[in-house]
Amino acid sequence: MKKILLHTCCVSCLSYVHNKLAERDFSPIIFYYNPSIQGKIEYLNRLKDVDDYCQKNGLEVIIPEYNEEEFFKPIKLWQDPKSLKFINDKNRFRRKRCEFCYQLKMFRTAEQAKKKRIKYFSTTLLTSPYQDHEFIDYIASQIAKEKNLEFVYDDFRKGYWQGRNYSRSHKFMIPSYCGCTFSINERMLE
Repeated sequence: MKKILLHTCCVSCLSYVHNKLAERDFSPIIFYYNPSIQGKIEYLNRLKDVDDYCQKNGLEVIIPEYNEEEFFKPIKLWQDPKSLKFINDKNRFRRKRCEFCYQLKMFRTAEQAKKKRIKYFSTTLLTSPYQDHEFIDYIASQIAKEKNLEFVYDDFRKGYWQGRNYSRSHKFMIPSYCGCTFSINERMLE
């Protein structure tokens, strides 16, 4: 089996992607890198589930230090009217913030893959129908090219509900938002 570094956000997404990658002869190493998750409790709850899932399924998991400033510090600049990067339009701010998040996660995943000498990388973000698959594929493919790696794209959205059902039946949490403060607020306004 080919090793693949799999950026992972939660068990609901991981359970389906793990099985689909195995069908394609990939053996995933899990990379739980999520500086965008707001609040240490939410981060740790998701991490506990991912760690439990990995232990039960014999998967190696890599957990870098949680550093929310890596995500939020640049975002705060975009909200500061004194900043040259200030974005007043809510839709444009949301798009830019999400694109930055994808870019950061895919860059760090590729860096880790390179460090571990793993040729392939992917992400469980591709399970969610709420994520921008085209942009994730585009930016991850660009990063892969720069680092002489291969990004494995697959439209895992077919398994979105399967993953949620797996989490429900195994008593894992089912996140109702991507994790950042902005998505929590947007969720509450829906």
